[in-house]
Amino acid sequence: MTASEKNGTGISGTSGAGGTNGTTGRSAAAANNQDLAEIVSSNLKKLIAQQGITQKDLADLLCVAPASMTDYCKGRRILGTEHLLRLKKHFDISIDDFLTKSITPSAVTVTPRSAGIDKEKMETFLKYCAAYYMYYFDTSKSKGRDLLPPRDSLHYGVLYIYENPTSLDVPEFGCAAILGINDRSEVTRVKTELDQMKNPEEVIRHIGENYESRAYFGDFTLSQFHAFVSMSHASTDKALLIFHRIDNNKPEYIGGIGTINSVSKGREHTPVIQFMGISRYPLTMSEEEIHHNLLLDYPDFEADPEMVDEMIMNFKALYAEPDGVLNERFSEYQKAVMVRSTLERFVKKSLERNMFRYGKISGTTDDDQWYHAIKAASVKSSD
Repeated sequence: MTASEKNGTGISGTSGAGGTNGTTGRSAAAANNQDLAEIVSSNLKKLIAQQGITQKDLADLLCVAPASMTDYCKGRRILGTEHLLRLKKHFDISIDDFLTKSITPSAVTVTPRSAGIDKEKMETFLKYCAAYYMYYFDTSKSKGRDLLPPRDSLHYGVLYIYENPTSLDVPEFGCAAILGINDRSEVTRVKTELDQMKNPEEVIRHIGENYESRAYFGDFTLSQFHAFVSMSHASTDKALLIFHRIDNNKPEYIGGIGTINSVSKGREHTPVIQFMGISRYPLTMSEEEIHHNLLLDYPDFEADPEMVDEMIMNFKALYAEPDGVLNERFSEYQKAVMVRSTLERFVKKSLERNMFRYGKISGTTDDDQWYHAIKAASVKSSD
């Protein structure tokens, strides 16, 4: 056998061996990719189930087509780097863990920040971006003991909602507020200051530097039917403000009325829930008119048969029966006291049943009433 033949054989043999190794390498890579795709597929399914969302919801969150998400969930394809980064941001997960091992439901948690916004919903979110006047009641007095006139019982604030785009081009929205303003002229001055500023960074810095003791910061999100303003003041107070979400063809949101749960100020710092109204523009309404619109409707009162029967019996015994025992025994003053006591007992019973359980805002009456009130009283700038 010649050297050439040896070399040829050697080369041929090497080439054959090389071909075999190349095929093995490609098979191993394919197997590894398949394993990776199966792990990712399993983890995506767990993520969807644990968060209570749909496959389409996750597709929207990661900015991928629904068909592509179907492929990812079935293990046909593997998520790209940009999609993994979005997963990390929205669900605070480890990319290494997500790609290499089966995650447990407890390992997946939503971050406190907004879970991202579908680009198609941007127009709705942007309607809310503005500075608003806030109107609410002084809660420093004990329940049932506030005798302040409307001018003194109203408090004011300024709420600022803004877009905060992320580096991943998935926009988020934040909020900042200044609460505890008890003078209407001051809140007008503060609102005017914010309206004149050019961007959110300038507004946030201004609020933090000049109103630190009254400043709140947080997030703004929308659900299908509601708008949520979640904010906190240092480590001493957190507030959740909820409005009905208004979907209309108007280019901007001019305001609404909602409930706010926070900590009351004054002698006792205790949990409090109350109604709060906001308006984008200054209002021509008086303090008394604002006060009235914040009170909403009182609960309906319906006297039950037991109340009616007792009242009739008492009136008969006191006044309708001239020779009755009660009529002879008590003076007119004593009779009046008895009637008043009975009425107070019935009214208190009704109030306890209705007014101190919860405050509920109707989207078809209360919110609509506030909207039309501020719409008629809004003073829009001519600029």
